[in-house]
Amino acid sequence: MPLPYFVEGGKRMETKSGHPDHDENRWMRRGLPPWPVLISFIGVVESGNVTKTALRLNLTQSAVSHHIAQLERFIGDRLFERSGKMLKPTAKAKVLAAELRVGLRALSDRVEEARPSPGRPDLHVVVAPELYRHWLEPRLNVFLISHPHVRLRISQDYRRDALVEDDADLHLRLGRPMAGEVGTPLCADSEFVVCSPGLAKSLPPKQAFAVAPFLTHADAYHTSLDWRRWLSELFGVNGERWLQDHLAKTVVLENFEEMLAACRKGEGFALVRTILVADEIASGRLVRAVTETLAADVNYSLVHRSGIGLSSAAQSFIGWLDAEAARLEP
Repeated sequence: MPLPYFVEGGKRMETKSGHPDHDENRWMRRGLPPWPVLISFIGVVESGNVTKTALRLNLTQSAVSHHIAQLERFIGDRLFERSGKMLKPTAKAKVLAAELRVGLRALSDRVEEARPSPGRPDLHVVVAPELYRHWLEPRLNVFLISHPHVRLRISQDYRRDALVEDDADLHLRLGRPMAGEVGTPLCADSEFVVCSPGLAKSLPPKQAFAVAPFLTHADAYHTSLDWRRWLSELFGVNGERWLQDHLAKTVVLENFEEMLAACRKGEGFALVRTILVADEIASGRLVRAVTETLAADVNYSLVHRSGIGLSSAAQSFIGWLDAEAARLEP
């Protein structure tokens, strides 16, 4: 009796028996959703938020939402409970995301190991997302043009263990080196308030902040910027009563980018640090609203693992980075 078969792409493929569970090659024919769909899914499960995932993966929010919908259609079941802008993963989604993270990481590692050495990047740098978008990315072409021999890979991530987990050479992050690491501050940041040029022209000599609301964003802890701490340092624990009332009306935006966009439109005051708005101020899109300034308690640092020699590519990148950081105004 001839063995049963199925047709795929016009080709006859035979199986060992008529029972589908006995087909050892059945997994080959199931197919998988595209890699970006799975990565977006893992990101949303971990963050519970489409916007955060989009920023981390450098995608649009609509792209991430489309990926989630595509995976749910593929599986045939809902993977998230919607609550406003937050997505709560189902129990099935949590298990699936955990297994996919392990499996995809292993698959990626095996494929990378199979590639010939000349194809691997000479330098892998992990960068905090805000620092990458608002300072490093606009300058990166200068390094690439002046160092055409360096194959550079840039990843955006907040995790402090990226040097080990992502096998990175260098890490640009907010904070000091941890055990087993060495590093130096990229620059000595200051914390100050900015607003649009139009709003600045309308500020009175006293109680300038009363003209418009304070602006912040949901991920402010990633930039270590806190209106309450900043005001307390300058005006005492309680400050003036009107400031406390004003603080209670702070407008919270989704992320740092949306906060700056609102600030450019004259919708309020944003508390920022030097390196993240250097280009905004240089271009005139934003201006310092008041003269008060505080030295930042923590700065962005360039970190690498201790006890491991730096490659010539890493040394070249560090030298270029130091020169760029030296251009920043205090």
